[in-house]
Amino acid sequence: MGVSSHTFDKGMVEAALSRSGGVGLGAYAYGPELPASMRNAKPTGKKVGHVYIHVKGDGDNLVGANAGRDDRSLFADTQTAVNAIVEVLATATCKSALGRLDQDPQPNAQEWIKSIPVTGHYYGYAAGQNATKRKIATVAVNMRSHGDALFISSCYPDSFQAAPAPALAGT
Repeated sequence: MGVSSHTFDKGMVEAALSRSGGVGLGAYAYGPELPASMRNAKPTGKKVGHVYIHVKGDGDNLVGANAGRDDRSLFADTQTAVNAIVEVLATATCKSALGRLDQDPQPNAQEWIKSIPVTGHYYGYAAGQNATKRKIATVAVNMRSHGDALFISSCYPDSFQAAPAPALAGT
């Protein structure tokens, strides 16, 4: 069946992030999620699923360690990351990429897509600018699959609107 026939919702994206976070890229496999003892949430994110370095704050560990690095662009929080990923996975660009993963199910096959426009109200921080929250304009995602299981190796905001986010009333 593969991954291209799915319509990804929040729960499915959360599962993909959970099965990917801190797991070595070569260890991605269909089946039960690896236990915490077999994960290595590297601060650099190298060679492991690492959306966690692109989420601000300590978070809820859904995407890994949530050790958002100030030198990387960041989603404001885990739910912002999840919602943006749901939106990008529904785009024609990502649907085509998922189809390619289904057609060529190699262990190290990946689809790395950058500059996917988002229309939702998602906010985050540009690299090195963690004091100024901005509306996310485009997102990048690195996806792999194994059977019906989607793995999200990386995902981050890759461009922002120029103006800072509007202040909320009463803040």
